[in-house]
Amino acid sequence: MALKKQPFELIYIDAFAGAGRSKVRTAWEGADEEDLQLLDDEFVKAEQQFIEGSPHRALALENPFSQYHFFDADAGRAALLEDLRTEYPGRKINVNVGDANALIQELAPRLNGRNTKGVAFLDPYGPHLDWKTLEALGGTKKFEVIINFPLGMAINRLITRSGDIPDKWRAGLNGCFGGATWESLVYADRTDLFGDTTRHKVDDAAKRLLDFYVGRLKTLFGHAATPSIVRNTRGVPIYYMLWAGPHPLGYKIADHILLKGDRITPPKKRANGKSSEPEGRFRKDAHDETN
Repeated sequence: MALKKQPFELIYIDAFAGAGRSKVRTAWEGADEEDLQLLDDEFVKAEQQFIEGSPHRALALENPFSQYHFFDADAGRAALLEDLRTEYPGRKINVNVGDANALIQELAPRLNGRNTKGVAFLDPYGPHLDWKTLEALGGTKKFEVIINFPLGMAINRLITRSGDIPDKWRAGLNGCFGGATWESLVYADRTDLFGDTTRHKVDDAAKRLLDFYVGRLKTLFGHAATPSIVRNTRGVPIYYMLWAGPHPLGYKIADHILLKGDRITPPKKRANGKSSEPEGRFRKDAHDETN
């Protein structure tokens, strides 16, 4: 941690924390029925392997945080998080049961001490991270956020090609993006030979949404690193690792770390100035391939 030698009160927030030990993302343990309907067979049938979850990783740091706040909506998983007190008796652990968005929005304004600094790890299964939660954290000017943004495996699948989106899905997307602007970015009108106008989803919808979201993070927090892509076994982007925060040093460190992953880069240009790849396609950064 870059701030470990400074006299700061260091806060760690883990929303959607789970039980402390998590199954690999492709297993989708803990997803609700609506989420599971978005998945293909590869996700559902993937071998379930246990890995150390984010709560364990944060608690096991050699230079620990001053406070830990874990949130989960499920009382059973929260009870398992409570057991971490025994495993880590020297840590100040707070387990909160309920809607992580509402609880964090209530907590964040209280974490405004002059020497307070914090990290919030936000790992939703779908469009369940409310933009108001990010506004609450960003408004403190104290927090960096690390977001597993499930654009490919969940959010983009809610945005139907026809634009006929169930009200519940649209409300979730509005909450995720902080308004309805996302809809004008991903849909366009098309007029056929008979003069009839239909609505369709643009080919680069995912890229537009990601650019929009990261741009809003940068405005809100001051700095936002270039996202790193996490793909499934077929190479399809499923979610994106995002970082945003108020400090230039944090940005420099985060951007360096994310550079080691699968990055988003602009498509190459041909001599005629046109793109050599379809707009919105994600490819591995050439710099990464040489390192």
